[in-house]
Amino acid sequence: MTKNGTRNVTWVAGTTFVLFSGAVAFKWLYTTDLWVLRTAQEHHSGFLDGVLSVFPFLGSVEVMGTALLVLLMGLFLRDCRTLAGRIPAVFVATALLELAMKFYLPQVPISERAVRAEDYAPLVAVDHSYPYPSGHVIRSVIVFGALYLLAGNWFLRAGFLAVLVGIAVSRVYFGAHWASDVLGGALLGAAALLWAFSGRKI
Repeated sequence: MTKNGTRNVTWVAGTTFVLFSGAVAFKWLYTTDLWVLRTAQEHHSGFLDGVLSVFPFLGSVEVMGTALLVLLMGLFLRDCRTLAGRIPAVFVATALLELAMKFYLPQVPISERAVRAEDYAPLVAVDHSYPYPSGHVIRSVIVFGALYLLAGNWFLRAGFLAVLVGIAVSRVYFGAHWASDVLGGALLGAAALLWAFSGRKI
C-alpha cells in the first residue's frame, strides 16, 4: 500500500469507527449481538474452552504491555524512531478513549449469567459501566498488527493473524463482550495502527 493509500484507509477506518459507535449507542446492533452471543455459547465445548482459554491472557494489559516494550526495542534497533514514538502514543491514546467510552457510551451491558469464567485473573482491572469497545482487541490490533506489518515472513504473519482472530473470538465466546464491542475495538485499533504507519509504504 502506498503512503497516500495508508492515509486514506486510516481516515476510512476512523470514520467507520465513529459511525459504528453511533449505531452501538442507539442500540441498533443489540438484536444481532444477542444472537451471536447465544449462538457462540450454545456451541461451547471442553475442547473449545481449552483452545480459546489462552487468548484472553494474550490480550491482557500485562502481556500487551510487555510485547509493546519488546516491539519498541526492536524498532530502536532498526532505527525506526518515528514508529517507536507513534506506536506507544496510540497505545496510550486508545486506552484513554476506551476507558472514556466504557463510562459514557451507553452500550447494553452483558448479563452476568452469560459471562463464563476465564482461566486467568488480570492484575489490572477497572470497573466500568459499559463494555464497548473491547480493550483486548484494541491493544492486540495495535501490537500484533504492528508485528504483522513489520514481519517479512509469511509464516510469522499467519501466526500473528491467528492470534488476533483467537483473541477476538474468545471475547464473545466467554461472554466478556458483544460482537459489536469486538468489531468496534478492531476498527479503533486499526485506525490507530494505520495512523502510526502513515507516511510509510506497507
